Amino acid sequence: MEGIIHVRTGVAVVKDGKILFVPHYNTNFAPLQWYLPGGKVEYGESVEAAARREFLEETGYTVQLDALLDINEIIIKEKPWHSLTICYLGTVTGGTLTGETNHPYGDKTPRWFAFEALKELNYHPARVIDKALKFSS
Repeated sequence: MEGIIHVRTGVAVVKDGKILFVPHYNTNFAPLQWYLPGGKVEYGESVEAAARREFLEETGYTVQLDALLDINEIIIKEKPWHSLTICYLGTVTGGTLTGETNHPYGDKTPRWFAFEALKELNYHPARVIDKALKFSS
């Protein structure tokens, strides 16, 4: 079967007992889910450069990539969709929290969530978030 494997990035930043998420609307899993800031790796761009660029675009923050956290694979044969998301643990190094404006999917304002709030939150990918919280404590 021919197809494209999408290569994406995600950066988990944990600070003062909170983790930073960006909203995604009408995903394959729910009307609203919270994801790590990140996105598509462009042709010719390194994965690390893409992670820093996407993090800045989605949050307004510059980020230092501290460690490779996980590789998350999603395969949805019915869609069809196949992606690999390379996830890092990172530290904010500058900037001001802002969201993407005029996004076709709605308000993309990032938010910090306390660890306790995660029980009530629909977030993805759970395994990666759990690792980030473990390594950050």
